Amino acid sequence: MAKRRVRRIVRARLVLGLAVAAVLVFLYGYWAPFPYRAAVVAAARRNHLSPYFVAAVVRVESRFRPTVVSRRGAVGLMQLMPASAEWVASKSGLPMHPDLTDPRVNIRLGTWYLQYLLKTYHNNPVLALAAYNGGPATVDTWLQKGVLSPSESGYSRIPYPETSNFVRRVIQFEQTYRWMYGWLTFRKH
Repeated sequence: MAKRRVRRIVRARLVLGLAVAAVLVFLYGYWAPFPYRAAVVAAARRNHLSPYFVAAVVRVESRFRPTVVSRRGAVGLMQLMPASAEWVASKSGLPMHPDLTDPRVNIRLGTWYLQYLLKTYHNNPVLALAAYNGGPATVDTWLQKGVLSPSESGYSRIPYPETSNFVRRVIQFEQTYRWMYGWLTFRKH
């Protein structure tokens, strides 16, 4: 009897272990993949950003597909508009006419732009993300009209549903990436 009980316990633990492993494979591979990790970490570090924050933006914008182009013409992993990318390249010292489908180039330009928006909006990630998605002029208008405040801490008052959803999803995915990949140590290169 005791041997049967021990075998059942061992079998149950094995099944539980396999189920947990399957869930983790799903989470790591599908829900929150982290390809281009080295490029994300390097660019995030260069621009004083959290790699989890950058990974979340990439996940929401393109699901890590480097050649994707939106209906509006945004290109690459971080979904940069070509005109914005040209402006960022001119300000950041990168070559003009960058190849936005090159993951390293796109991430480097996108992270520079994110840190620029964070500085512009006094390190408020909600406003910076809203500007990244809806444009700085739009966010400035919302601030001037009192629709949003400079200390905005949530996404629920953002008038554009698409922008509100973008901000919500990036914030959620940042926490997911922090939880799933927080055990990684991002060494300085």
